[in-house]
Amino acid sequence: MHSEWAISIAASVANHMSERRQAVGLATSGHDPLAERDATPIPARAGRDHLTTLLSLLARVQLNNAAPTLHEWLPFATAGLAWGTTLVVVTPHLEEAALWVLHNIFRRGSNVIVLVCAGQPELGAMQARGERLGVTVISTIWESDLRAMADLPAA
Repeated sequence: MHSEWAISIAASVANHMSERRQAVGLATSGHDPLAERDATPIPARAGRDHLTTLLSLLARVQLNNAAPTLHEWLPFATAGLAWGTTLVVVTPHLEEAALWVLHNIFRRGSNVIVLVCAGQPELGAMQARGERLGVTVISTIWESDLRAMADLPAA
């Protein structure tokens, strides 16, 4: 299922950044069964203890079928991002409306990377449009895609 692969990708990215002593945070539209509500965002911090907290949430988060769409949810989830923050969005499908929201986040001073974790027929066109809008769109449907990402220069 795409949600499990998205969680694996998010955990891999968080671990990769944490190993480089970068602050990492998490916002998800998923449901936290432990808290019996939508998952509470975890602010960006550095350190192994913080990474453990983040990975614990990722391990228990569940798909929220009642969640708003990405383009509806993103403006609220990213409202407090500091200038220069790198935003990594993991999603099974990137739509035009979400791409424009991400462009606005880019215009506010964030680096924006989208990891599309499922096959999307029009992904090449979305990647080209994203490049023009300041949004990097990367296909991550295979483990080899994640390994190749680790070799990319830092944003």
